[in-house]
Amino acid sequence: MSSSIHSSNPEFHRYRKLVAWTSSILVAVGTLYLILSVLVALDRQRNVVLGDRISAQLTPSEIGGCFDDLHDVSAALEKHLENAYHLLGGYDSDEARRWSDEGELWRKRWRVLGERCRFVERQPGPRHKDIEAMAAAHEELGSIQATYSQALLRFGNDLAPRLDRINKRVEQIGEDLAKASSPAGATP
Repeated sequence: MSSSIHSSNPEFHRYRKLVAWTSSILVAVGTLYLILSVLVALDRQRNVVLGDRISAQLTPSEIGGCFDDLHDVSAALEKHLENAYHLLGGYDSDEARRWSDEGELWRKRWRVLGERCRFVERQPGPRHKDIEAMAAAHEELGSIQATYSQALLRFGNDLAPRLDRINKRVEQIGEDLAKASSPAGATP
């Protein structure tokens, strides 16, 4: 019985070898593509490139592109500000540095958006009402980020050390109460 199984194997040896090599090549190409796409995404995030500036004749696609970018920058700021809660539990220099770097990336994207969509330019004469509204939102986003960062910096410099001292004092009081209420810590 086993001799009949072994005798049929040589017929499919080439086929199995072809399938194994094809599968291996596809897995390798897929892995390389995944790694490359992640690296490109990270590079694009770190090195924001100023795209084509909008023209003076403002096409609907340019206005739509500016809106999409403004929406992305707004969502990124919201996410960045939500990530600040990690800093409120106590001062961690690595976490503060990471948050600060993330803020610099956001600020860079915000600045590039303003330049590309000409939000920062004050042109004489009438401007498109949608671009004017987006320019106002863009300016306000920058103000919010700056104000929030200043408040967080104040918290880190002034309030976080006080909060750490209070937390240590409360822990010490808790330890003292635990010792006093334990049978071994009670005095006769």
